[in-house]
Amino acid sequence: MVPQYFKLPLSLDSIFDEDGGKLATCSEIESIDQNIELIITTCPGEHKFNKSFGCRIWDMDFERVVLRKKWEEDFTSYITEAIERFEPRIKNADVVIQVMEVTKEDNITKTTAIKKKVIVQIKGILTSSGQYCGFKYKLFLGPLSTE
Repeated sequence: MVPQYFKLPLSLDSIFDEDGGKLATCSEIESIDQNIELIITTCPGEHKFNKSFGCRIWDMDFERVVLRKKWEEDFTSYITEAIERFEPRIKNADVVIQVMEVTKEDNITKTTAIKKKVIVQIKGILTSSGQYCGFKYKLFLGPLSTE
């Protein structure tokens, strides 16, 4: 039997359709992608039923960077640890980040904010097939958000 993966966010309305609807499904790769994004954007302690679920990068969100290399190493290791712990469908996860400063202007309030933009690239091997896979995420820090 082929495993079924559900597309996030779950649309429970489809269950109550007249024709006995089902939840939308997706491929294993899409499911892993959704789960990694969920892991990265969840602060440990936020998940009601698993307080350890999430990624410690939230601890670094407003952290003052003294040594950029050390900050980047910690950021990378936190993502790697979280993937190893909460996404068992990939192994040998290799996380590479690219950090840059970006300026965001708010035309309504006439303010300018400088944020860190972090591009996260993850490569690994699917445990089910041994196939190589890759994922890419864009995060903004201070406060943490995705693009």
